[in-house]
Amino acid sequence: MTPAQAAAGLVNTMPQPVSVAQLEEYGIEVPESNAQQVAREILTLNLYWILAAIDAHIPLKYRAAISETLFETIRMHWWDSGQLGEGTWEDYQKELNERRAEYGRLVDQEGMSHMAVSAEAASLIEDQGIVPPEDRHKLLVLLIDYAPAAQYGKLLDDMG
Repeated sequence: MTPAQAAAGLVNTMPQPVSVAQLEEYGIEVPESNAQQVAREILTLNLYWILAAIDAHIPLKYRAAISETLFETIRMHWWDSGQLGEGTWEDYQKELNERRAEYGRLVDQEGMSHMAVSAEAASLIEDQGIVPPEDRHKLLVLLIDYAPAAQYGKLLDDMG
């Protein structure tokens, strides 16, 4: 497996950015701009788990190539199309790094599970006013469904 093949497999495993209609299927009604913010937070959560899986399953010499290809694919197909809200890709990278550090701290130092990290992401989305507090439990179900953490490590094991 080449780094490009690994990145392609990871991108293909990731859920597409959620739409207003998909959020409505979970009982969450928000305007398009809020749906884009939810999609962005889901992407961030997925990238946290994907990058953790890369670190755990891929030899060091291939990690950067896989990550770079993964990021470039996401930027070209999802970011540049406007599916993930406003702002620059560079600003998003900073945001992603901050979230990764926080999620990593929660997992490494506090021993939080996949579901607990999803709950943390749900709290962040709620705190930003993207989704109303009464939809928190619906949002948590969505995040668990749309951030399949265990699948990424398994995929890399199967491809390796």
